Amino acid sequence: MSREKEEMQSVTIRIPKDLYVEYKQALLEQGKIVTYDVRKHMNEVVKNHKEGQKNA
Repeated sequence: MSREKEEMQSVTIRIPKDLYVEYKQALLEQGKIVTYDVRKHMNEVVKNHKEGQKNA
């Protein structure tokens, strides 16, 4: 099954190295991938904004 390709945007952000290492390890233990977790978070922020909710 072919999926239509969505245009993607590369983003560079500066994160403290220790925080990133700990974040990546926490996700690894949960079987998650950093890129997908960040996308999921971004989608939740947009969804909540559209619903009129404030993000913590």
